[in-house]
Amino acid sequence: MSILWVGGEDLDFLAAPAVSVSTSTSLFRTAYARCCVYESSMNNTAMSVPFPGGPLTSAWLSARITGQNNWGNSGYPAIRSIGLGRSGTANGLFIGTHASIGNKLALSKFNGTTTTQLATEGGTSIAPTTTYLLCVQVMNFGAAATVNVYLNGVLVITYTGDVTVSGMSDFDCVLLCRTDGGNLYTSEIVVADEDPRGFPGVATLALTGAGATDAWTGVFSTINGTSISDTTPNYTATPDLDQQFNVSDPPAGLYTVKAVRIAARAAKNGSPTKIALGYNSGGSVAVGADKALTNVYATYEQIDQVNPITGLAFTLAELTPLQVDVRSRA
Repeated sequence: MSILWVGGEDLDFLAAPAVSVSTSTSLFRTAYARCCVYESSMNNTAMSVPFPGGPLTSAWLSARITGQNNWGNSGYPAIRSIGLGRSGTANGLFIGTHASIGNKLALSKFNGTTTTQLATEGGTSIAPTTTYLLCVQVMNFGAAATVNVYLNGVLVITYTGDVTVSGMSDFDCVLLCRTDGGNLYTSEIVVADEDPRGFPGVATLALTGAGATDAWTGVFSTINGTSISDTTPNYTATPDLDQQFNVSDPPAGLYTVKAVRIAARAAKNGSPTKIALGYNSGGSVAVGADKALTNVYATYEQIDQVNPITGLAFTLAELTPLQVDVRSRA
């Protein structure tokens, strides 16, 4: 059982800044996230970076969602809000609200032009300014798929039938959209091959200072903002040089760490031409495979189901002193 992708900040979406960012603490769980993201432009669709393992036909999507500016209001429908889609298009399978009843959840598909409502909940489960845990299970994406939608762990929609649209036989990204009815603020996004309803959440461990090795030019405070800025990077012209950062502590509690994801926004300007991402864990350093950079800033990520230094699942005791490592590579 694996975590396939996680996200919740603007660097997790393509063509940054492709999403708007809010730090209003009423819209997300502050013990886990430091902001939330939303698509603010009418009829625009924000697309996450593609899942690192490639396209999928079965998966779970989970997110914390909060509606504002009439999202969830009975008189303001928003038929496409969050979904699973295919890179390069706005096509996807979406959760939003009923086409005419804004406080009733609905399942729809979109082919780039037309939205087809597939199923709706029997009741009216949602309201503005309320944070919910939304979980969507997709099985066998295609002409005979099964989709189950859960709100706060309760099954509210189940659908079996054709979820395909032209040019889309699988999905490889998360989509955020605004069609009407206000903004849907989203945080703690998870894509997994197992049921995430019992997960405590997705904790963003942001940079808090320089780590044990501080060899690149620049300081942590110019690259740890909640909104992307490429004007003040940390950088080096020397290959095989490590830069480490302390990160914030995980939320308190007793829970299992399913995976750790590193996301780094990077580009090259001459040499070095690659980076490797990893950790300083307990004084030992390990990095993953080299990632080739381009001349344009993009997000590079790595998901580790186990601590590469110990070969075992990460523990809470390891996360508190954990440092992120970025290594320049020729």
